[in-house]
Amino acid sequence: MTDVDQRMQSVDYKSLSLPGHSITKVLSIISLMIVSFFSIKLLEMVWTGQYLGGLFRDVGPIALIAGVIGYLCFSFKIVISRDQDTVIVHRQFLAPQIQFSRREFHVDSLTADQVTHSGGEDGHSTTYTTLYNGDETVLKYTGHKRKLKHVLPELLMEKRERVENRHPTTQEFWSDISNDS
Repeated sequence: MTDVDQRMQSVDYKSLSLPGHSITKVLSIISLMIVSFFSIKLLEMVWTGQYLGGLFRDVGPIALIAGVIGYLCFSFKIVISRDQDTVIVHRQFLAPQIQFSRREFHVDSLTADQVTHSGGEDGHSTTYTTLYNGDETVLKYTGHKRKLKHVLPELLMEKRERVENRHPTTQEFWSDISNDS
């Protein structure tokens, strides 16, 4: 085994964590806003010296429920990790030990496609990236393909670069291989 092969195998890939679903992302943002509003109101009442018993009795349960829902929605994630030539895609909930929908794919079988949809009246565009295993859709998330750079750097290279890296001795038949000047 050569030194280059050993370096390629010892690469430490970082895992990528994505929001579990757009609905859970929206719910966690809404609950964060609710908890923030009630926290600001609490600080205002403390600052002015008002009685806090009514706030905790009436609003406390609502803020607590919103906080729990926000944490549960925020903790639902899609995780992409890599072990040499195998990519592992799974969903996790609350803790990394609670995993489900675990699937493994070979790195060479995966492709990524990035599509940008232009916005309507507001003029904002949204970019979606879809990860494919052949014709099967593995994962679709809101964001750019470059999020995959630490897990799957091969998908960010152009196809020509991938071919040249795999077969460094092959050249196109029309290229000039002589160095005669």
